[in-house]
Amino acid sequence: MKHHMSRKTKIATTVFVIFVIGLGVLLWYTYRLGDTFSGEEEEEEYLATGAIVTNVEECTYIARSILKLDGSAVDAAIAVTFCYGVAQPQASGIGGGFLATIFIKGRKKIETLNAREVAPLKISEDMYKENLNSSFEGGLSIAVPTEVKGLWELHQKYGKLSWKTLIKPSIDLAEKGFTVPSYLAKVLIAREEKIRSIKLFRDLYINPATNTIYHEGEKMTNPKLAETLKIIAEEGVDAIYSEKGSLGHKLVEEIQANGGVVSMDDFTSYNPKWGSSVSTKLFNGDTLHTTPIPSSGCLIPFILNILEGYKLYENSLKYHDENKLIYHRIVEAFKFAFGERTKLGDVLNADVVEAVRELQNVDYANRIITFINDEHTFNDTSYYGVKGPVTADYGTAHVSILATNGDAISLTTTINVIFGSWIISESTGIVYNNEIDDFSIPSASDGLLESIANSIQPAKSPMSSMAPIIVLNENHEVTLAVGGSGGILIITSLVLFLVNFLQLNQTMESALAFKRFHHQLEPMYVRLEDGYDRPDIVSYLHEKGHETKTSSPIVSAFASVIAISNQNGKVETAVDPRRGGGKGVLIEP
Repeated sequence: MKHHMSRKTKIATTVFVIFVIGLGVLLWYTYRLGDTFSGEEEEEEYLATGAIVTNVEECTYIARSILKLDGSAVDAAIAVTFCYGVAQPQASGIGGGFLATIFIKGRKKIETLNAREVAPLKISEDMYKENLNSSFEGGLSIAVPTEVKGLWELHQKYGKLSWKTLIKPSIDLAEKGFTVPSYLAKVLIAREEKIRSIKLFRDLYINPATNTIYHEGEKMTNPKLAETLKIIAEEGVDAIYSEKGSLGHKLVEEIQANGGVVSMDDFTSYNPKWGSSVSTKLFNGDTLHTTPIPSSGCLIPFILNILEGYKLYENSLKYHDENKLIYHRIVEAFKFAFGERTKLGDVLNADVVEAVRELQNVDYANRIITFINDEHTFNDTSYYGVKGPVTADYGTAHVSILATNGDAISLTTTINVIFGSWIISESTGIVYNNEIDDFSIPSASDGLLESIANSIQPAKSPMSSMAPIIVLNENHEVTLAVGGSGGILIITSLVLFLVNFLQLNQTMESALAFKRFHHQLEPMYVRLEDGYDRPDIVSYLHEKGHETKTSSPIVSAFASVIAISNQNGKVETAVDPRRGGGKGVLIEP
């Protein structure tokens, strides 16, 4: 009997131990996963110390694979940029250029790289006086493509993996097929008539099986671009930028056959420019860093300094219980910023240097506040300091990456308008930019002086709206990496996001969902996002003398902002819903 009770005791003890272990495991998983499946994402965000966010889902996964191979943040950004040329060719690619802000945590170093396209050495302003449209479309609109040289410079300085490794995923996409992302699909629908009218575009973007443009989710290939990427992977930068390269002479011949003036000398003499960032101290002690001219980065600190002068973070942009005067003041800040933009250009003369210095000066922003009339706006551009025509760019794609070691890169790339010059290289599949249109080009009769800062000059870059941003705290840790796609609308879209997220303490999702408005002085009206649902605000702006117009919903009327935030040890990503197809992922150490 005693022995029998002992067996029972042993069995009971064993069952109890198993129960306790099982309960412990269950509690641990409950802690990890939370009360619902959505908690899994929250815990993953807590564990993550790195992140990737891009405009194209397949490009995001390519970047993740690069980081998993122990590639650097810069490696991942290079891979994404090549991917964009395949999956987002309407906005970026080898035929364009880019600007980047880079942070290296171990060195506490932040710097910028200007790989913006430049005007050909043989260019002349006189070439465009008889036909201004020639700067917008066709061979004469093509500036020197600089993207590959810029990516090579990034890789030489901060790359860890081989050059070939970074290009191989994009070769596979172009060769084996990529999934048409939503924004490209929208563009193809909107531009179908134009696409069908040009053979090379028709051959590439009309599905031979259906005789319709490719739709979202369908697979398409670009065999010629795949072969071009193979050459660039093998020959490196020399493929385009050396006399001995396999591609440079081909590109020159094709551009010149279409009426352009890009020469081999343009390729061999081109070098990207490393530089310091434009920066400003934010109200919370963090420092915002972005790219200098020819980008519009210096306008971001200028607008933020104006708005911080109003203690904007003490107010709210929420639907109810707000001070509508905020909207008028923001619009006025936009107008003064675009007035200042006409003073800028890719020249280092005394006037431009002084303009850039002032734009970073809080005292100058406070002086501008004294010119903002809370009772009414002004419809004379000269009141806002205009010194030349207001130019507008259009396209672009952006990538932000935060590596688990604390390094980060924010990079924006472009070919300017949708499909750039509307010329595809027949031999390489490259879509050429139309960046010449970003210069301020006077007509024969408008009397503008040739000395304006953004006038055409050989080897000069046109002004750009790109402004890739990295924000650092006082411990030299990245708290935000953000940028936008969408040309001239990038500036105001980034400001509205930064105001909502940083100053008004909204979530990234709500800051991105906020319906936007824009003013660039010319044309003289407030541009409202399609679906802007605040008639009270619109009426208020009318009372202040502002004219308003609602944007067309076609393709994307406003810029797409994507961001990585690292606040209080919690890493998050956010993708603008306006274009669709973007993707953010978190990276654990």
